[in-house]
Amino acid sequence: MPLSVDVPAELSEFAQLLGFSLGKHASPLPPHPRAVRRAWAEGARSAICAAPTAEALWQLRPLALFAAAFGEPLRSGTFHSGLRVRGGLIATEWRTAQKGALLFAHNPMEAPCVGSVFPAFDERTVAAGETLIWAHDFPLGPSENYLAAYAGLVKSDATLLTAHLRPDPFPGARFFVVGTPSERREVSVFNAGPGEVIEVVFSETPAVFAAGVSQVVAVPEALAPHLWILETATWLGPTWELSHAGEIIHHATGWRETVFVGDETPRSAQLQFEQNSPEVVWLNGIPVTGSDVLLLPSENHLLVRGAHGPAFIIPDGACFQVELTFTPQPPSGFTKQISRPSF
Repeated sequence: MPLSVDVPAELSEFAQLLGFSLGKHASPLPPHPRAVRRAWAEGARSAICAAPTAEALWQLRPLALFAAAFGEPLRSGTFHSGLRVRGGLIATEWRTAQKGALLFAHNPMEAPCVGSVFPAFDERTVAAGETLIWAHDFPLGPSENYLAAYAGLVKSDATLLTAHLRPDPFPGARFFVVGTPSERREVSVFNAGPGEVIEVVFSETPAVFAAGVSQVVAVPEALAPHLWILETATWLGPTWELSHAGEIIHHATGWRETVFVGDETPRSAQLQFEQNSPEVVWLNGIPVTGSDVLLLPSENHLLVRGAHGPAFIIPDGACFQVELTFTPQPPSGFTKQISRPSF
């Protein structure tokens, strides 16, 4: 796999819930996206990061989403160096015949530089030690023929997060890109041949831009680790929902929360609501679709929306249960009140 994590045994289940594959290495990379991008740029087909905490896993999750959608050149492509550059950049590329290519522009200096890579992009400021990824020519859909693919990415100078075909009965695909507020980037897509070039403007909230029958979803960086593509909808953090039709829905009110401490190690448990369950449940940044949950040894943040009966956590193998008391969620985020007892 293009990206794997080396985690303590007690975090392996949580890592897999987040979409990571597990791996071991004698000298793993630090858990920073910059280290992963540089390894790929230097010809590593796969990268293994040491991720000792849940916070480290969240920091890497956007790259795991990227690798799931655009990792084919790393899995099966060929590595090329010596591309035409200016300004002190080092440019390399992973290429496939019909399944896309990834171009990496690395700044090896200890200060920002202004450089360009022909023909990908004109002058761009690249931070010290940073590596930009330029993705292009990715087909999405059932077709083996690149030009006749159902939908695909021609190129993007925005940071890509992931992509998928839109749910039936909607045609086209969705491309999720990440940026900082007020940033402007271009994304080009094709839809069974015809191409569309659109300018994406990022803001504090997610936004959808039409590209023919496809869509480009602009995601603020703070929400990137919280993207969850489910059968019912796509979630961007607990308060933002992207419908199948492409409508952004903000659930600003009606949320309640509780924060409680787990055991010394992660453990599985049952989350039960008497009488009726709430409409939406999130635990530690992950949507909960059933009663089985994984509790972390640190603080566990549980959010619910909608009316519900009394709530209980029942640890697996335990002969007791803990009743949960919820408080309204303040606009600024989680309160830091911790429910006791811990397990």
